[in-house]
Amino acid sequence: MTLSQTVPAPIPTLPPKLVEQLKQRAADLLAYLISTNAGTAYFREAPLLSDLRAALGHVDECRSPDANDSLNTFIATVPLSTYEDYRPYVARFLESPRRLSAVSNLLAPGIPSFVLSSSGTTSGAAKYFLKYRHPPSTSSSSIHAFRAFFDASTEYGRHCTMFNLRYQDLLEVVDDDDANSQMVDTVPLCLGSSAAWRTFHGWKVENDSALMTIKAPNSTSPIAIAFINAHRTYLLMHALFALEDRSLEMINALFSTIFLDFLRLIDEHWDMLIQAIEDGVVPELDGAENVHQYLQAQFKPNPTRAAELRTVGNDTTSPGWAQRLWPDLRLVIANASGMFSRVTQQIRHYTGDSICFQSAGFGSSEAWVAEVYDPQRDLNLYKMSSDDLFEYLDVSLPETAAHLKRAWEVEIGKDYELVLTTRDGFWRYRIGDIVEIAGFDPVDGQPIIRYSGRRKFIMRAAGEFVTDKELLDAVHAVSDTLGNVTEFTVIIDDRRIPRAYGFLVELNGSPGPKAKDAPSRLNDFLRSTNDTFAYFSSRGGVGTPTIRVLAPGTFRSYREWRINNSALGGGQIKVPTITVDDQVVEWLLVRVVEEI
Repeated sequence: MTLSQTVPAPIPTLPPKLVEQLKQRAADLLAYLISTNAGTAYFREAPLLSDLRAALGHVDECRSPDANDSLNTFIATVPLSTYEDYRPYVARFLESPRRLSAVSNLLAPGIPSFVLSSSGTTSGAAKYFLKYRHPPSTSSSSIHAFRAFFDASTEYGRHCTMFNLRYQDLLEVVDDDDANSQMVDTVPLCLGSSAAWRTFHGWKVENDSALMTIKAPNSTSPIAIAFINAHRTYLLMHALFALEDRSLEMINALFSTIFLDFLRLIDEHWDMLIQAIEDGVVPELDGAENVHQYLQAQFKPNPTRAAELRTVGNDTTSPGWAQRLWPDLRLVIANASGMFSRVTQQIRHYTGDSICFQSAGFGSSEAWVAEVYDPQRDLNLYKMSSDDLFEYLDVSLPETAAHLKRAWEVEIGKDYELVLTTRDGFWRYRIGDIVEIAGFDPVDGQPIIRYSGRRKFIMRAAGEFVTDKELLDAVHAVSDTLGNVTEFTVIIDDRRIPRAYGFLVELNGSPGPKAKDAPSRLNDFLRSTNDTFAYFSSRGGVGTPTIRVLAPGTFRSYREWRINNSALGGGQIKVPTITVDDQVVEWLLVRVVEEI
């Protein structure tokens, strides 16, 4: 959805025609999934699908099941699943050597095009997802969503779009000749954003050296920046090339926190960036050594632009600094729902009132979920638009498949956990995201949703997921060093880049004699117990945790303050392990007496 389009208001109930349309779509999709994936190892072997197999009969007899029968049988027989149900099959592909016969048709037909490393998991253990190539006829919604998100040059002129093409590994698939095996394919192990970019543009890893020498159409940034691993350097290079181009109209940063870091780094490194633009010399920064020559080849001196920027200056105290930097800037795209909403006010200060700010869309490593529904008026309103099948688990009911609702059965105002059945071979998989139903699209009946959060309460500074229990365990692990912690909460500390987990603690007595070691020990503990924290920490996306000591009695006063400002009873007031409420954070920070 773009700025030039207007959208009708969601409708509160579905008319019979749209109900039937949604039912038919679900039935047709399930018939396709069963007939397509019936020959896979998972379908044939998994205990999870034993009742489905029994109901359908022998696999060979369910190649082209009746659509309505498929839907009814699926609803009646398939239970909920989690990643652990699929981990053994994914592990087969991760094992080396990858014999073609052993890794073909694991979850879906053929071998995967990518293996995605999840950017976050609530369990802390790494999750990998096999992603297969599907016919365009079954991918229309995803293609439409990606085009709206990626093809920024369609409606806007010059743009700075931040994406990555990095991969962690190239997984070789070899033939079955034990004596003289030959490679038959390579599968990149990467993040979902990298796979999406490569798929949409047809960019193969064997062409990476050529890609580094060019820019995408109408982009300010050379594609070589997409191969920089260090987060700070990655953003600074985008900033350098974006600042040099006065005609920039759109910035696409994916997440609001990334856009905020982008602007703050421009402010922090202002003199270096302006001098580089004047001289036409790309700074040599850590992490960009492998692409510096490609960046320099695409960067020329621009003393006129440097002089203009010096006139603008980097006084960010008054609103609209981004508009002064780029007079033609019209749009910023960055997801601002859920935990990312906390920086919206800061971004509005930078953009002022004349620049439109909208979310990018709702996706996960498992599947594309929803597109932005009303970009001009609501940052947290999405339309379900997946090519896969979503069902909805009422969060107020027991967590069983018997309480799942279909798209035509959900109720406005209720919260549901999303449950996903995919073309990539997942069946009633719980992705853990909670959404509120805001209505239905009057055109095709799809639910209109608001993102509410995760089933498990998590913290996220970059792309990682850390649970409240993991944070509690971390504090216990350093108590011998930090001192006797009576109560604590954790906020996002964004005083510097990269942002960090900010522990606000109340101590019984003074800090321990080696308390200064506690921040690094917290960092080591989280890196050792949470793979996603380790991944983003090692790449500069998450900083070392900070620890600030609160005045004695702070949390007692907090409970009194909450009671006095709400209708809650005293017994219902708890100190949350994770605090994201700006008002509460502000209240706590004024009571800091010491930083470790």
